Amino acid sequence: MKLQRGEKVIHELRPDSKILVIWFFTKCLGAAFLGAFLVFWCFGFFGGIVFAVTRSSGSAWPLAVGGIMALIVALVFLIIGIIYCRFLRKTYVYYITNQRCVFHGGIIRRIERSVPYHKITDVEASQNIVERVLGISSVNIFTPGTASMMAPAFGGQRAEISFVGLKDNETPAETINKILRKYRSTGE
Repeated sequence: MKLQRGEKVIHELRPDSKILVIWFFTKCLGAAFLGAFLVFWCFGFFGGIVFAVTRSSGSAWPLAVGGIMALIVALVFLIIGIIYCRFLRKTYVYYITNQRCVFHGGIIRRIERSVPYHKITDVEASQNIVERVLGISSVNIFTPGTASMMAPAFGGQRAEISFVGLKDNETPAETINKILRKYRSTGE
């Protein structure tokens, strides 16, 4: 991250390794299921076409082979997903500066998203049930453009920047709110 003129980093945060548990269920298992489903479907579909063309009697070898291949593909996708998520977590860095909040991270697609304080409308410190069990939390930063956008899951709002997997969400949230109060009262 390149600092702007007069900008100072107040906090540099990284997600805790416990975020990998959440990502395992949300990213890795989904990819493994999708890969297994596609392989199983291909074997069943194309095996059915082969049987229809050759007029073979009801042998089920395409489904049996498809099931075995689906399990292998699921395991491969799961292992690749776990490795990917471990490296992805290491690329995530959250910065709170005296001028803006910044998210930086990504492997395949590198993202740097920043929001200056004059655009921030709300700061939310949150913890869902799984995060409570794991002892981690999130800080979500909203802007006028995102406050009206609904997130697809559970009817919540989508944040402009989310600092996920934090051990302590109170310190960064309070720091951002303190800077916001100062900015709103002085304009600086």
